Amino acid sequence: MKTDIFLQKTSNLFAQNRLLKFAISVMAIAVIFNSIMVYRAVKYQRVVLIPPTMTGTVEFTHGKPTDVYIKDMSRRIVGLAATYSPPTARSQFEELLAFFAPETYPQASTSWYSLASRVEESQVSSVFYLEKIAVSEDFIEVFGNFKQYAGDTLIENSSKTYLIDYRLEDGRFYITSFKEKLTQRQEQERD
Repeated sequence: MKTDIFLQKTSNLFAQNRLLKFAISVMAIAVIFNSIMVYRAVKYQRVVLIPPTMTGTVEFTHGKPTDVYIKDMSRRIVGLAATYSPPTARSQFEELLAFFAPETYPQASTSWYSLASRVEESQVSSVFYLEKIAVSEDFIEVFGNFKQYAGDTLIENSSKTYLIDYRLEDGRFYITSFKEKLTQRQEQERD
């Protein structure tokens, strides 16, 4: 770049200084424009997931999923927890424990591995036919027909409702508790 267009050295320095100021101003405007565009891209981004066994696309907008995602996760969790046989119980319960929140994992692992041992010892299998899912802000209510077998003999055939307490943290689904909802008659018998 030739900036010696003036006879005086100071005039050439001032011209060079103006040119550098112009270049820095253009770069600053480009950085500001780029920052605004990156902010908009991050703010309005949508993450679309299609995990295995999901029925459709799952969208997270501003960290909150659609109800379809919650219902699909409920189906998967209830399938792992309530439909099992002696050869599959332990592996299913291990997969189920991956959904539990870190603070509830120790207690959950103790109870689910205990159940797996009882299932393997007594050769009991069960199946849960899902009928209805009700989603609320921090828990899911799952209703269906539960059948339990010892060998080929039907032991139990009843309607059951499971309550799944959950939370979403950074888009990840965590179970905080999984329990059976007792009917009023069962609560009276228990007392």
